[in-house]
Amino acid sequence: MAGNDAKMTDRRKANFSPSSIYWVPLLQFGVTLLLSAVLLVIGIPHAVSALLGGLICLVGNAVFIWRFFKRGNSHSARDLLRDAYQGAFSKMLLTTLLFVIVLVAFEELKILLLFVGFIAAQAVNWISPLLMKRKIYK
Repeated sequence: MAGNDAKMTDRRKANFSPSSIYWVPLLQFGVTLLLSAVLLVIGIPHAVSALLGGLICLVGNAVFIWRFFKRGNSHSARDLLRDAYQGAFSKMLLTTLLFVIVLVAFEELKILLLFVGFIAAQAVNWISPLLMKRKIYK
């Protein structure tokens, strides 16, 4: 019994609430659509470029969130750290790959607007802590 107690004290448990973070990609999608709709007035290539940039950011973040929360609500700090590193690596790799694909595949791409769309979606990550009402740690 004492051995089990020692194992439990060595592993700290964190109670994450994945539902408190899933709204971030939805908000990113909304910002991306809004920006694309505004740029549609200028032209379709402009709107598509911003849309692709926002979607690249959104897909990368969605992969990170999926990798980080794939184990469920409660697991050890070691597992959390490993999942965070794996999620961040997957996100960077996928984001790079998607940028390369988009830059090669789309001839009428407006590169500046591609990055504007990406940064606009990424800005949601920067302001989301200010908007978040529920805490991740409970």
